Amino acid sequence: MGYLVLARKWRPKGFDDLVGQAPITRILKNAILQGKIAHAYLFSGPRGVGKTSSARILAKALNCKEGPTPLPCGVCGSCTAITDGSSVDVIEIDGASNNSVDDIRDLRERVKYAPSGGRYKVYIIDEVHMLSGSAFNALLKTLEEPPSHVLFVLATTEMKKIPATVLSRCQHMPFRRISSSVIKGRLKEISDAEGLNISAAALGLVARAADGSMRDSLTILDQVSAFSTEITEESVKGLLGIADFGLLSKVSKALICGDRVGILATIEDLVEQGTDIRAFSKELIQFFRDLLVASVMKKPEDVLDMSAEEIDTVKEIVSASSEDQLTLMLSEIMKSETEVRSASSPRLALEMALIRASFLSGLKPISEVIENIGRLAGRPAMVAERTAGPKKMKDGPRPKPETAVSRPSVPDSAASKEQHEEWGGEEGDTPEEDAAAQETDESPGETGAGKEGGDEELPPSEMGGQDVWERTVAKVDPPLASKLMHANAEIRGDELFLSLNGGQAVFEESIRKELKTLEKIVSEEAGRKLRIKLTTSHKKNVRKRDLKEKVMDEPLIREALELFEGRIVDVTPAEGADNNQNGGENV
Repeated sequence: MGYLVLARKWRPKGFDDLVGQAPITRILKNAILQGKIAHAYLFSGPRGVGKTSSARILAKALNCKEGPTPLPCGVCGSCTAITDGSSVDVIEIDGASNNSVDDIRDLRERVKYAPSGGRYKVYIIDEVHMLSGSAFNALLKTLEEPPSHVLFVLATTEMKKIPATVLSRCQHMPFRRISSSVIKGRLKEISDAEGLNISAAALGLVARAADGSMRDSLTILDQVSAFSTEITEESVKGLLGIADFGLLSKVSKALICGDRVGILATIEDLVEQGTDIRAFSKELIQFFRDLLVASVMKKPEDVLDMSAEEIDTVKEIVSASSEDQLTLMLSEIMKSETEVRSASSPRLALEMALIRASFLSGLKPISEVIENIGRLAGRPAMVAERTAGPKKMKDGPRPKPETAVSRPSVPDSAASKEQHEEWGGEEGDTPEEDAAAQETDESPGETGAGKEGGDEELPPSEMGGQDVWERTVAKVDPPLASKLMHANAEIRGDELFLSLNGGQAVFEESIRKELKTLEKIVSEEAGRKLRIKLTTSHKKNVRKRDLKEKVMDEPLIREALELFEGRIVDVTPAEGADNNQNGGENV
């Protein structure tokens, strides 16, 4: 054949041509310079990253006319023979077709003979993991103590299948996937040398499609060069079936926003364009991975291989989401990739998977939900009181809120009972008790809400402690105010007693640091000098294990866990959990 494919034509001929494996090339070159050549090497790693090429380069470095040298000349008889694959001193064995005990016995007989022209006989066993267990055992003795003129290089793509007895007799060199940027740079050099007219964006797509394999990238480059004389990004996408960035960003926005109509419309566009649904699902996983990286990293452009415009689009999508949401969606999409790959109708499997993932758009973190519940549970009463203005109450415990409707002093009939229920009286309170409480709370000189003459505000010095405290909290900045809201206040003489109950005791230190400022504000609100006394009462801690068991006993929670196939990760007691009015203790 006159034409030689790029993967063979541009195969590395020296250690300097081997890209992406700097640690391994450095070890091998230093070993040659120092004369510390091991008798057996094990090269492991994914396909197309340079394992067999490195074995051939090592053989040339040892048998070169100028060697042993880390820089073989490549022109002597030994180097050219190894490059052409015709050297009698470098024997390449396919482990898949020579995997029996008889093959290894034949190898053991041949290693006894000295090399015909070079210094070493190099045995390169490719895909060595394909050897049978008996063949491995037959090789052990020769592999451990070969003749001085023999060097073994074992290459494998499945390191886990190599017996420990073999691994302990070799120097292990783990080859890694080559980064897309390194592959792109190498492809640029080759395309310039070959005179290929290919854009930088197209080279980037080829490098990404290679998935860390240099050989795969050269094979793809060979393919696209035959497709068109001028290789563009669009031509590479059409040839390889790579999803357009715009479609990926469009379906991602629809997922994050819960736009199911947009999801179905985008998949319809994919089908109309003839895009491979299975390939698109893989691209979508990679795209959501990039979104998650962009949400975590401060400078995602340093990590992601994208243009400036694409980075801006990614940042815009990330701004509308959170790390928790992206993580959950990525996990759901990764699960769906297996379903799409094995489904008889990939389109239907992808549509159902994406619609299922779109329901995650309405979820909020548990911590945020608990925080919102706690905030809403503590604020309504305060908001209502601030709207209605100051109440008329004495110093001491807060009485029940009174309505603005006038009541008769002592209702005593069936109609009065109906009136009592209509006014909002609690069960167990009789109209007589309400009337008595009203007479007790009102002094002869005061004008109550139920008396003629209307509502009159008391001077600040005569207001209740809790009311003064709420006015004080309203003048404090939000971070501290959110902590002060949970304190109960009571004025006794020239002192205002603040009490923090139960779990709110954690705010004690933060409040004590601002006592002087708070005393100044509360004195202004009360119209006289007040000192603040802060006390706390710690409640008995409840073990999370006991809480978790109690939660698991709830039928509604068990049903939710079964429905969503979920599990309880953590249990956090809600604020005010010791208040039995809302369902009992620790609920």
